[in-house]
Amino acid sequence: MFKKIPNWHQMDKGAISLETLVKEYITTCRLEGKSPQTIRGYREKLGRFVRTVGGTLADFNLPTVRAYVGLLQESRKYEGHPRHSVREEPVSMMTVRNHVRVLTAFASWLEREEYTKTNMLAKLRPPKAPRKVMQTLTPEEIARILACFNTNTATGCRNAAIMCLLLDTGLRCGELLQFKRADLHLEDGWLKVMGKGQKERIVPFGNRCARLMQRYINHFRPDSNGTDVVFLNIVGEPLTETAISSLFHRISMKANIPRLHIHLCRHTFATNYLIGGGDSLTLQRILGHETLEMTRRYVDQVASQVTVLRTRHSPVDKLFGRNAQRGTGWP
Repeated sequence: MFKKIPNWHQMDKGAISLETLVKEYITTCRLEGKSPQTIRGYREKLGRFVRTVGGTLADFNLPTVRAYVGLLQESRKYEGHPRHSVREEPVSMMTVRNHVRVLTAFASWLEREEYTKTNMLAKLRPPKAPRKVMQTLTPEEIARILACFNTNTATGCRNAAIMCLLLDTGLRCGELLQFKRADLHLEDGWLKVMGKGQKERIVPFGNRCARLMQRYINHFRPDSNGTDVVFLNIVGEPLTETAISSLFHRISMKANIPRLHIHLCRHTFATNYLIGGGDSLTLQRILGHETLEMTRRYVDQVASQVTVLRTRHSPVDKLFGRNAQRGTGWP
């Protein structure tokens, strides 16, 4: 006698291990065309949840996830991370929010695929995180960074081109590493990149950046090992995120800017673009934001800076500056 296999709706899905479901979800994300960076983030966060909670789908419920989020809030930075060593400072609230977003996306997928009848985390809300003013590089800091490069050498010219391109375009790290020579239009000052969600967009850059890129490609770019990617290491292989991270660490030490990281260039570009008169809708397209929500943060940032600058032109301050000798009795 053959054992009758139940149909999908008769199966006991609660007995399926969470590890198996996470692997299936990651595969689905890859097939849907999500970026390698996004997939890596999903795998790391869901992997940490499985290592901490374990169990089966029956254990994936609102009380369990809320308890897990509480543990995250009490943990230290990089605790449980597969590649970084633990630090003494607590994990940031923004990191906790990102974990919650990944878990809720996983719960939505479980409902969509009919592993669960409802979204188990529909009532879960991410904890509030403080809205901090985004840091940007000052003109003096940018000058110190660019002074670190000797553009008469192959590595120096490449690194200078990378930094100028990041400051001129606000590219993400993955976008910087993936675009090819066929996507680069130096004479017209623009390049085509593949952003999040497998969406192409056009990104402009300036004349000085174009000249540096031309110098690197025409005279210093090594022969590639079958790749058309623009930025290569000394043996002709595409640069990696680890290489870019190491590069930024060296530059931060040499320029004495400890807070330097690649996303700081993105913040700097976006803020300077708006200060220079650019509009938010165009900035949204250049940065590859799906909605104006993130772009609006840059608009608010610039509005705050303008408010600070206006205090330097206070009519009252100017009046008392001219009348300082009249002895009005005002402070």
